[in-house]
Amino acid sequence: NMQDIRNSISQELTLVEQTISHSTQSNLSLVNTIGDYALNQPGRKLMRPQMILLFAKSINYESDDAIKLAAIIELIHSATLLHDDVIDHADIRRNKATTHKLFGGTQSILMGDFIYSAAFKLIASLKNPEITYILAQATSEIVEGEILQMSLQNNVDTSLSQYFSIIRSKTALLFSTGAKCIATLAQHSTTSLESYGKHFGMLYQITDDILDIDTSNTQLNKAHGTDLSEGKMTLPTILAYQNAQEADQAIITQVVQGKLPWQDILPVIERTNAINRCKDYTQAHCDDAIQALSQLPNSIYKSHLLNLVSRIPSRKL
Repeated sequence: NMQDIRNSISQELTLVEQTISHSTQSNLSLVNTIGDYALNQPGRKLMRPQMILLFAKSINYESDDAIKLAAIIELIHSATLLHDDVIDHADIRRNKATTHKLFGGTQSILMGDFIYSAAFKLIASLKNPEITYILAQATSEIVEGEILQMSLQNNVDTSLSQYFSIIRSKTALLFSTGAKCIATLAQHSTTSLESYGKHFGMLYQITDDILDIDTSNTQLNKAHGTDLSEGKMTLPTILAYQNAQEADQAIITQVVQGKLPWQDILPVIERTNAINRCKDYTQAHCDDAIQALSQLPNSIYKSHLLNLVSRIPSRKL
């Protein structure tokens, strides 16, 4: 289970959290107050640091740089969340008021910038130009993904290609980038970790998008229908639209454009079997992630990585 995985890297995770806390300290008390609120949300999973630490352990890479890298990736992720919540006008994250809801949009954006700067300082401390370039390129692509998503807001004609490009940039990229950086630091030639990270991230986001619209799941710790309320086409709604009759396509269009409540799409989702259609994609990414790890030697850390990806399609939270 997840606790077993966390226990196997508990000391390293503690060091990652200490690194994050130390790197985001400021002489301004307000910065510390906002930062503490933003970085210590309830239900914080530290999924990306966990995976980076498991990557390092799986190839026997023991170094303080792995701790720094895990902190860097989490800081970049946290900064993007602060900016995303402002862009999406999100009031709740993990059943708690978002930072911008509590402190204001301007303060939230500036806090995101401050956290980015903390990540940059840690990147500089690695003293590795190749890692600096990889992380800079990834950060650039994350922003491009957000811009592409914004350009397609309320657009029912969003294609599968555009959707996959968005989730690769916004979710999968930090997982695969963390893996690539670990392999680079360890001078490990295989691309298996990077491939695993990419497929894990794609699987994770597709599953998240299914959970957002699957109202039969009562365990979700956030409101359903968030994506549609924000005018976003995700895999379930794209597949529903592609397989719907003309009348149902008209309903989807009006929902995505905010002219009908998002719940009106649910009968169309059921009629088009959209959620089940998504399972072909989740299974493919799950299989590809598992296959990527076949190149690694057997270890408890490889087993943890296999277990992590295997449980994603059935997660409820």
